[in-house]
Amino acid sequence: MNGGIAMIPLSARLLCCASFVRGDYACDIGTDHALLPAYLIRSGKCSRVLATDIKQGPLSAAAQTLKRFQVADKISLCCSDGLKNVPEKGITDVIIAGMGGETIRDILADPCAKWLQRGTNLILQPMTKAEVLRGWLAENGFALQKETAVKDTHLYTVMQAVYTGDTKPLSEAACYVGQLRRSEMLTRIYIATILERLGKRLEGQRAAGSEDAADTEQLIRAINLWLEKGELA
Repeated sequence: MNGGIAMIPLSARLLCCASFVRGDYACDIGTDHALLPAYLIRSGKCSRVLATDIKQGPLSAAAQTLKRFQVADKISLCCSDGLKNVPEKGITDVIIAGMGGETIRDILADPCAKWLQRGTNLILQPMTKAEVLRGWLAENGFALQKETAVKDTHLYTVMQAVYTGDTKPLSEAACYVGQLRRSEMLTRIYIATILERLGKRLEGQRAAGSEDAADTEQLIRAINLWLEKGELA
C-alpha cells in the first residue's frame, strides 16, 4: 500500500522517526495532523496505528488526514494526556516527537507508562533539552539503542530506546552526546551548535563571576574530547 507515500508531506525528522519503527502496531503520542501515522500505514511499516493528542482540535485535523489518505480503517484516534488513555495491548512501538525533552521525560515517568518496560520500542524526538531526556532514560533503566541527528528547520536528534532495567547514570558530557555517531557530518554540526550554546553560557557565567564557570569549562572540554577521539571523560 505504498502508492500514496509521495503525497504525504512528512518532514525529515518525522521520516527519521518512521525509519526507527520496528513493530507492526505503533502509537503516535501528540500526533497533531496524523501525517506520521498515515505514512506508517501507506508505507507498509505498520498494519495499524493509534494516534493520540491531548486536544480535540488536532484530532479533528487528524481525522481529515486519515480520510484524505484513505487510512481511517487502520488508524484509531484517541484523546489522551500522554499515555494516560492509551490501551497498551498489542502496541509494539511508541513515538513521542515534537515535544520538549522535559515533557517527554514526564510522559515516560508517569506511573501509567510502566507497561513500556515490557520491551516496547521507543522512538523519541525532543525539540529541546535532549540532554535531560538522555540522563533520565539512563537513570531509569532505558538504554539508547540508536540515535541520529537530522536536519529539518533546525538540527534535531531522534532516539531509539528500550527498557533493559540496567540503571546507569551518565556523565554530563554523555548526556549531551548520547549514542550519536561522531563520524557523521550532521552529528558534528549538531554538537557544534551545543558547544556554541555552552560557550555563551560560559561567557555569562564568567561575566557574573559564577563558580559554575569551571564546571561548564570542564563540560566543553569533555565534549570536544569526544569529538576528537571518541572518548568520554
